[in-house]
Amino acid sequence: MPPTDPLQEQLRDLLCLAVVGDHVRWVLRGPGAPELAAWLAQATAVWRADADVVALHLAGTGVPPDGRVRSLALDTPWNWVPDGWLDAEEGRQLMAERLGRLAAWANDARLRGEPGPAHRPHLQEIADHLRHQLETLGRLADACQSPGGGSQRRGRRPGRYSEPTIAP
Repeated sequence: MPPTDPLQEQLRDLLCLAVVGDHVRWVLRGPGAPELAAWLAQATAVWRADADVVALHLAGTGVPPDGRVRSLALDTPWNWVPDGWLDAEEGRQLMAERLGRLAAWANDARLRGEPGPAHRPHLQEIADHLRHQLETLGRLADACQSPGGGSQRRGRRPGRYSEPTIAP
C-alpha cells in the first residue's frame, strides 16, 4: 500500500539512506575508504535525526510514522547494493545517487509547497542538510580514486551510478 502522506515517503527514504549508508561504510576498500567511512558514520547519524524530525511531524498531524522493515522494503530495487566489497569510489557514487534523489525530492516538495505550510521549514532544513552532504560527498571524489585512475566496476547495472545534481 503506498504511503498516504508525502512525509511518509520521505521518512522511508531517510531510513533507507541510513541503512544503505551503514552497509556501504562496512564494505569499503581501497583509496579513500577511511575518509568515506568516517563521513558516512556522521552522515547516517544526521539522516536518522532527520527521520526523527519527519516522524515527529507525522505524529503531530495524526499520521502514524511507518518505519517498519516491510515499508522500507518497498524500495528494495532502488536501494540495491552489490554483494561483496566496494571500492571507495563505487561506494561514493552509490551514496551520491541515493542522496541526490532524496535531496531533489525534498527540494521539489518544498518548492511545490508540499506537504503543507507547517512542514515547509522542516523540509527546507532537511533539503539544506542533504544538499550540503551531496556537496561534501562530491569533494571526497579525489580521495576515492585508485592510483590507476578510477575505480574497478564489477558487473554493475547500467546507468545506476550517475552523478546527481540539484538546484540550490
